[in-house]
Amino acid sequence: MPLLLGGFPGVAETLMLISIPDMSGVVHVRRWTADDWSATPQVIAERAAVLLAALEKESARGRTMNQSLYSLRLWLRGEGSGPR
Repeated sequence: MPLLLGGFPGVAETLMLISIPDMSGVVHVRRWTADDWSATPQVIAERAAVLLAALEKESARGRTMNQSLYSLRLWLRGEGSGPR
């Protein structure tokens, strides 16, 4: 799932490509920031629940997102993502 987080002063706009959670609840994330879109992405593996909590916190801080929190919750819970 592509996720674009809006920036604000002191925080760069961020693009994340989030995989479907695996059977153990881990997602793989490729991340770029507006500081250097052409840079090699940061690649992390994170528990889906931890990533969701972080994204909910970013939304509460006022960062805009191109995906709704509802869609992110479904994706990160592995619901509605089709066959694996």
